[in-house]
Amino acid sequence: MKVVHVYKDFDPPVHGGMERHIALLCRFQKQWCEVEALACSRSLRTRREEHFGTPVTYVAEWGRFQSAPVSPLFPLYMRQCHADVMVVHSPNPTAELGWLATRPRGALVVRYQSDVVRQAFAMRFYRPFLVHFLQKAAMILPTSQQYVTSSPLLRRFEDKCRIVPLGIVAEEYAPPPVAAIEALREKYGGAFVFFCGVHRYYKGLPWLARAATKINAPVVIAGDGPERENIMKLAAALGVTIAFPGALSHESLVAHLHACSVFVFPSVERSEAFGLSMLEAHACGAPVVATRLGTGVEHVNEDGRTGVNVPPKDADALAAAVNRLLEDEPLRRSMGAYARERVRAQFNAESIARQEFELYEEAFHTLRQNASGF
Repeated sequence: MKVVHVYKDFDPPVHGGMERHIALLCRFQKQWCEVEALACSRSLRTRREEHFGTPVTYVAEWGRFQSAPVSPLFPLYMRQCHADVMVVHSPNPTAELGWLATRPRGALVVRYQSDVVRQAFAMRFYRPFLVHFLQKAAMILPTSQQYVTSSPLLRRFEDKCRIVPLGIVAEEYAPPPVAAIEALREKYGGAFVFFCGVHRYYKGLPWLARAATKINAPVVIAGDGPERENIMKLAAALGVTIAFPGALSHESLVAHLHACSVFVFPSVERSEAFGLSMLEAHACGAPVVATRLGTGVEHVNEDGRTGVNVPPKDADALAAAVNRLLEDEPLRRSMGAYARERVRAQFNAESIARQEFELYEEAFHTLRQNASGF
């Protein structure tokens, strides 16, 4: 069976949560089937590369409109994949419209990552196409039941939904040397509070900057993205000292996660459907303060078990929850220990890739049975 994963980007070169998830699926699923990936190149040139044994085709694009690649050749490449199962990771208008235009043979599985939130005006016109696309899907895979329940669109297709969470490779987050942890704490001025991720509008970083004025520990905001400069300006205007170390290597990220006292996840929109970075923090034994969005965030961060969840866009509540954990080391340790074991038991990337692959098999065999008339 040939499986093709389709999204607008791939890791590498883009290191976001969805891109990492797709790369891990490809990495593990090639044990059980032929796997390829199709993405856009962020350039005028089409190229083909191989990552961890997975062929990846990066199709040329002219640019991006409201985050969606403008790639006239993308539908043609989708059709030429000859996939038995095509897994389209949504939201992804380029692929969704491309599939509707060319109707590639094979079963269509939609890995539904998030509702469209920010592009509300464009969604008024695009929604009929997206609904038609989901109607054609053999199966829809959201990351949590919470997201299905709270999504007006997904509720229409609940009979097609199969819940499959995201996962990580916990072994890749083993503790670094003690000296590396001590060096980071000395660098930042003691026990510190940590965030790492792409600086996008829905990450809620302005609220973390405001909360930092009341948090009783240094705050470190790592990563990069379109909102980074604005957050740095806001911190300066508030007169609060926040460290901005920029994008981190995997080794440095793991060291920061083991060295921090609390990981903060202050997202404010439903675009935050799950939260892989919280799993990474949990794998390192760090409790998390997150927000209640009615999405998979609350599934990842069990309130009172792996951390604390607070209302979004509430800097005071965010600061109070962080300070509560900072002041209670036994609670931090018990939450961190439980979180670490939960990641290994419930969010193992290879097990999840296998679970997802078996659903692809189900979709593929159903298609073949329907085609043969049985």
